[in-house]
Amino acid sequence: MIDRLKSLWPIAQITAATLALTFLCHLVSQPETPGQLWPGHLLLFSIVMIGFLIAKLIPSKLPDLFWVSIVATLAGMPFTPGSAWFLGHVSQMSMVPTITPVLALAALGLQADDITRFRQIGLQVIAVSLLVFAGTFFGSALVAQAVLAFS
Repeated sequence: MIDRLKSLWPIAQITAATLALTFLCHLVSQPETPGQLWPGHLLLFSIVMIGFLIAKLIPSKLPDLFWVSIVATLAGMPFTPGSAWFLGHVSQMSMVPTITPVLALAALGLQADDITRFRQIGLQVIAVSLLVFAGTFFGSALVAQAVLAFS
């Protein structure tokens, strides 16, 4: 059990570094509100660490992200004590500065094998997937515009 808990230390370091990058992105986009951003970042760090702790303590084949998502969902539910306080602090954070460093780190995590497999897929599959993404985006935009027009 102690070994499981020791394995949380690298996760805490990576999470803290990612949230520090996210905080810097927020400072660039919202330089007037640094004091309002700290509580939200600390809450997100807590949510991630609680989720990973549960994943280490409960032996299951479910991925760690499942437990982090469950903790985050429960923290934001209206019946959870303190959810208004939690949501009040987390809502101060914008989505784009939060997502940007996470996506950049995910792109850096691509292995050479992934790129080789991507080349083997072929241009047809890549073209089809890009068309599907574009169609989904424009379809969603049309539905949103129609809903806004009728409301």
